[in-house]
Amino acid sequence: MNRICLSVGAAAAVAASMLGASAGAATIWDTGSPKGGFFGYTGYDVFVGQSVAVAFTANQSYSLDRIGLWMMSNDWENSGRTYTISLRTDANGGATEPGNTILESWNMATGAVGWSPVLDIAESVLHPILEAGKTYWIVAESTEEPFVDPVWVWANYWDGALSGNIDWVNNPGVWQTGVTYGSTPGTVVEGTLIPGVGTLGLAGMVGLGAARRRRR
Repeated sequence: MNRICLSVGAAAAVAASMLGASAGAATIWDTGSPKGGFFGYTGYDVFVGQSVAVAFTANQSYSLDRIGLWMMSNDWENSGRTYTISLRTDANGGATEPGNTILESWNMATGAVGWSPVLDIAESVLHPILEAGKTYWIVAESTEEPFVDPVWVWANYWDGALSGNIDWVNNPGVWQTGVTYGSTPGTVVEGTLIPGVGTLGLAGMVGLGAARRRRR
């Protein structure tokens, strides 16, 4: 179930600067801010009837700092429509579909009101390690009812990303995944680079923690 809007807000450019300004963070993956077409913005409804996911592969080893999702809302009166984000490993250890191993999860309340996208940011508390060459999934789910639910906006000029959804009415629990062209959920992932993570000793971990404290 997709949603199309006709209004284009200035919130996208403002929200983009919020994540990009994070001191010391490296960008692991960034689809870019959404750019609505002739009919405005388009996105995947995240509600009781549909879960949505997108995959990314770490090109180096990182400690996760934060995840940003470009969201809008079908509630035109108030912000705060709720959803959850989970960061998961791949079910089969390759690039297939989200698995059941959750590395970290967040309860979110979108700042969006109506169809003007904003960048919702989930700050990592656990800082899981994202290993070089491995594929990870970001999954968005919600118990909100349709027509007032949050919407994960497409980064509609990003091609070749792996994404998917579950239709809980017709195929409950079954992920439908594939490579998307022009309909990738807008996402940013940031982390702290960990050189030589396989042999990182205690001194290195202490240094990483100190770097984080200096950034806060």
